[in-house]
Amino acid sequence: MSSSMPPEREQSTQLHPRIHELIEYLTEHRRRLHEAVASIPPFLRERKPAPDVWSVAEVVEHLSLVEHSVAELLARKVTAARANGAGPDPDTSSVVATYVDPEVVVDRTRKFSAPAPVQPTGTFDQSAGTDALVHSQAAMMSSLQNANGVNLAPLMATHPALGPLNMYHWVISLALHDDRHAAQIREIGKSLAGS
Repeated sequence: MSSSMPPEREQSTQLHPRIHELIEYLTEHRRRLHEAVASIPPFLRERKPAPDVWSVAEVVEHLSLVEHSVAELLARKVTAARANGAGPDPDTSSVVATYVDPEVVVDRTRKFSAPAPVQPTGTFDQSAGTDALVHSQAAMMSSLQNANGVNLAPLMATHPALGPLNMYHWVISLALHDDRHAAQIREIGKSLAGS
């Protein structure tokens, strides 16, 4: 059976196992987030359960801002690494398994303050927030696919809440961030249902 693509071109289009794993991991966690949003009636998604608590629409806006930020960070790091001659990761084992304590991100009893650039503006309705999330996810997937062929393990950046992380762990923490806020969205829904 012959392929229309030369073997060297075919190989270059295959995703490194770790990049493929990250894409699947992000996709699964985003699916859970969408399920949480869908569990809240649309007419309640813009309502704050309390003056100092985000609405579902604001949570979604925050998630899109964070994801855009991480996608841009990854793109910059990969561009610089490629310019410096970085090659592919020699390790093909699970990178998700190397994330030491996912509970730190997911645990809602530990409070984090979102930095100003990723604070929701409150100007997005639930439809605009959902659109922003679709665009940020597309940007993240594009950055990950573009990272194919570059070892992300030595590419470090300091996370505002989690400290120094390599870029693999930044992406994993982004997926876990979805879980954290999916739980928050369900809490908001319960609070609004009880009011």
